[in-house]
Amino acid sequence: MNKKIFTFLLLAVFMLAQFSMASAATVAGDASITAIPTFAQATGIDVDWAVSGMAAGTKNVLMWAREFPAAAYAMTECQLVATINGTSDANGTYFYDFAATALALGNGDVAEFTITVDSDNCAGAPTLPAADSVMGSTTVDTAFPTLAILNPPSLSGAIFISQPVACNTFEMWGVASDHYGFPSTVGYSGFGDWNPQVTGTFAPPAPITAGESLLSWVNTFPATASGPWTFSVQPEDSAGNMSPSWGYRVSLVIDPAELEDCATFTDTSGHADETYIRYLADLDLISGFADGTFGPDTTLTRAEAATLFEISNGYDVASLPTSAPAGCEFTDVAASDWFAGWVWQACDDGYMNGVGGGLFDPNNLLTRGQIVTIMNNVGLAGPSGGYLNTANVINTLWFFPTPFRTAAWTDVSIGAFYAEPVVRAYGSGVADGTSDTTFSPDQPVTRGEFAKMLYRALSRYV
Repeated sequence: MNKKIFTFLLLAVFMLAQFSMASAATVAGDASITAIPTFAQATGIDVDWAVSGMAAGTKNVLMWAREFPAAAYAMTECQLVATINGTSDANGTYFYDFAATALALGNGDVAEFTITVDSDNCAGAPTLPAADSVMGSTTVDTAFPTLAILNPPSLSGAIFISQPVACNTFEMWGVASDHYGFPSTVGYSGFGDWNPQVTGTFAPPAPITAGESLLSWVNTFPATASGPWTFSVQPEDSAGNMSPSWGYRVSLVIDPAELEDCATFTDTSGHADETYIRYLADLDLISGFADGTFGPDTTLTRAEAATLFEISNGYDVASLPTSAPAGCEFTDVAASDWFAGWVWQACDDGYMNGVGGGLFDPNNLLTRGQIVTIMNNVGLAGPSGGYLNTANVINTLWFFPTPFRTAAWTDVSIGAFYAEPVVRAYGSGVADGTSDTTFSPDQPVTRGEFAKMLYRALSRYV
């Protein structure tokens, strides 16, 4: 071989070897992302990874990220996950710090990830992954849940720290939302946990978390209760974003009346709606029958509903109209009927209307769709006194611009007279569905269901 040609070939081999040593060539090894959360906080995300079948030598496991829909991965977004010597299988969890990369992520942004096995680290200018080599992705959720905690019904203008309860058993409840105020196109992780905490000289029972974001906490003061106690919640979404804590405290000196048993009926013990029935009865907002029963599972008529709403509005028999106000003349409501004044007042206040044809239909059963519609009318018409005149759910939380809870009802048609009231009642926590997908708006409401809805609607929003 010609000496000059041999020298040239030798030089070429040497240069190729130097180039190979200076560049980072992807090496053998199967890499994968084994787990990645669907949602991440704004700070970053834990990513589980694994590699197997790596070639001998010092090899690096690199993680890459990009903001969707970027065309390719960028060198500034490469993170060294692990350095592994020799032929090896390995796995681990890596916190990918969004702030340490060129990613500028906001709420609803999507980050895509992949990992590679390389002979060099990120600083050695390794080969960029292919644009379609996405192994996992996450959506950024930057906002903590919005919440509202509600106090038992009361005419007191004070906040709960100095507001007495009517009797020894009551419910504090709340609703929370991880998507409140965000458009539907923005990602959110969903409600996670209430993280309730209770402190005091006596221990109340633990609160119950029901559904997506509705909390119910029923407490009974023991006869020996004294001194302060606190109940606080710190809602957290599924991405780990946590709200500031919200604490509530009863009077530092418990009034003896707060230790007295609530009103009792012979057929309410153990009933799902017992707390609401007994508490409202203690406030004289509802009543039972002469035989000592309440009938929690019996139905309610339209006339009875008119009566109960106007009692909450501060009326008694002596203050009711004795003749039909203008626009409230119904052919099936006579002045001699026990319910006449209540029906006329409910109509005059704009809470309840007739059913058409000059009829009020007082003895027909009240449906679930009708009861939430009445509540909607109360909010629209505004209160004139009584418990409806306080800063309660029906006049505040009920009309927040975005519902705290949503459901895809299969039996609530768009355009139905009760469609919007159902959304508001369920969204504010006042009413529950009969299943995850049904509200049963045409089903007669029971007296127990009514008591629960009324208690929730009259609960104080502070």
